[in-house]
Amino acid sequence: MLHSILLPGTPNKNNIPVELNAKQLNIPFSRFIKNELLTTVKQHLIEAQPDVVFVFGCGYKIPSELFTIPKFGFFNIHFSLLPAYGGNSPLFWQIKNGESTGGITIHQMTDSFDAGNMLAQQEVPILQGEGSGLLSARLSLESVNVMAKAIEKLANTGTQLLLPQNEDGVSYFLHPCPDDMKIDWENQSAAEIENLVNAANPEYGGAITAFRGQPFRILEVNQVNMGNPTTVAAGSIVHSDMNYGVIIACINKQYLRINIAQISEGLFSGFKLAGLGIKAGERFESAAGLLGMMIKP
Repeated sequence: MLHSILLPGTPNKNNIPVELNAKQLNIPFSRFIKNELLTTVKQHLIEAQPDVVFVFGCGYKIPSELFTIPKFGFFNIHFSLLPAYGGNSPLFWQIKNGESTGGITIHQMTDSFDAGNMLAQQEVPILQGEGSGLLSARLSLESVNVMAKAIEKLANTGTQLLLPQNEDGVSYFLHPCPDDMKIDWENQSAAEIENLVNAANPEYGGAITAFRGQPFRILEVNQVNMGNPTTVAAGSIVHSDMNYGVIIACINKQYLRINIAQISEGLFSGFKLAGLGIKAGERFESAAGLLGMMIKP
């Protein structure tokens, strides 16, 4: 039985639905901030004496003295096949790196991030063209089934059958910074750019390039074939009209069509961008020289 939901941080568009659903289902709900972990949260756990605490997307490091309060401890739901892709942004890095398989891992929490023994793990394919937002939503739904199996396992065997993580497969990635979002037209293939665009959509506001000296964010592209491809500078616009949109040359005579982009005036389709005056012969530049960029616009 679910005892209660504790949500870290202040209300925002991402977590308000959790609060509303909890209230609709009559599930006790409260919020906490970081400095309340060893006061309000600790007291709540002492009074509730839960069998287990599941942690989903908490940005705070939880003090280890809390781990011993629940009967079976704390377990984190992580969106990768640990020990690969540890860190707080695993979906970004998996999609950016072109992985075709990801997954869900439920592991016991320890002093080290994403390093505890595993209670449950399930592979999940990463679909072609899938952005981090879509993948996150799909994994969130699939997590319900994985958690149900994990709870059943705890009820039947406790923590006796937890599996250690394979130390040979460890990889850990830091939270992405603006430089990780920047497109390098001269060195990245069309597939690599598409992966970056998908990884940065929507949480990071899109992949970053420069156009006419200003930041230009791309949220969706797809690879296209061009008849009689010619060698032009990567980043060059080779076609732009209201029928086929904006098509950009990449290295190795590969091409990308812009489907959705964001500029200071708003979100636009590639077709709309062509109508706004983006022309063949113009060029997108590497964003390396753009300073002071934030991840989100």
